[in-house]
Amino acid sequence: MLTQKERELLGKILSKQKLQGLTPKQAEEVAQQAKVSLKAVEYFALEKGYLPRRYHCNIGTLGVCGQRKLLEKKVIISGLGGLGGYVLEQLGRVGVGRIVGVDPDVFEETNLNRQLLAEEGNLGNKKIDEAEKRLGKINRAVEFVGSATPIDKLPQEVFGGANVVFDCLDNVADRMRLAKRCSTEDVPLVHGAVAGWYGQVAVVCPGSGLLEKIYQHHGRSIEQDLGTPPFTATVAAGLMVAAGVQILIGNSFAKEMKMLFFDLSENEWETIAFK
Repeated sequence: MLTQKERELLGKILSKQKLQGLTPKQAEEVAQQAKVSLKAVEYFALEKGYLPRRYHCNIGTLGVCGQRKLLEKKVIISGLGGLGGYVLEQLGRVGVGRIVGVDPDVFEETNLNRQLLAEEGNLGNKKIDEAEKRLGKINRAVEFVGSATPIDKLPQEVFGGANVVFDCLDNVADRMRLAKRCSTEDVPLVHGAVAGWYGQVAVVCPGSGLLEKIYQHHGRSIEQDLGTPPFTATVAAGLMVAAGVQILIGNSFAKEMKMLFFDLSENEWETIAFK
């Protein structure tokens, strides 16, 4: 990430300022002086004990090592709507270093009830453009790449190197294509889906065929009938990000063929196993 010369310069700048913690403004000033990226400054600061204050409340859970690992990682979010917007927000705030957002759509009025990135003032705008703007407001150290290309046709130079892919799509056919691409690329897929009061989340290991088993008796998504209220999407997105972060920081995660299903109307949670 940094050359030896850049590391030496950053070390001099940080030691001269005698910082106890690094504010976003200070990080930007250091990046300008050293002529390196904000992400590189944050990574170096974590390595040398100058904790970026934006991550202060992450460290008790993730640790300094875990936070550094997140800055090194690359994820793909397929779909930037109800689920995808909340997933993007949380990944940006937790400090994942590189995010690829994939969505060909623009915002419309029916998105306003639940999609974090949708506003009355940006209707008609591309979702990938609004995603980039949002990340620029909450964490400019995160690198963002937006693509309107279908996920199964995403160029290798964009898809390659991904550590986790998030399935935030809204139809079964696209989910199957995404799972196939992830299996081919040997990348774990974090699946999420919501409809009405109900939601489901699963980690799909490459080649497991779990998504095919989940949807073996489904043709049409029930989301089209039950709709998608904001609270259900928020809960599912949080569970998806928690699962994805576990993978990214290297914590062990269950690789069984299972899915978490929840019903918010009855506050019921069930883990469903597949064979």
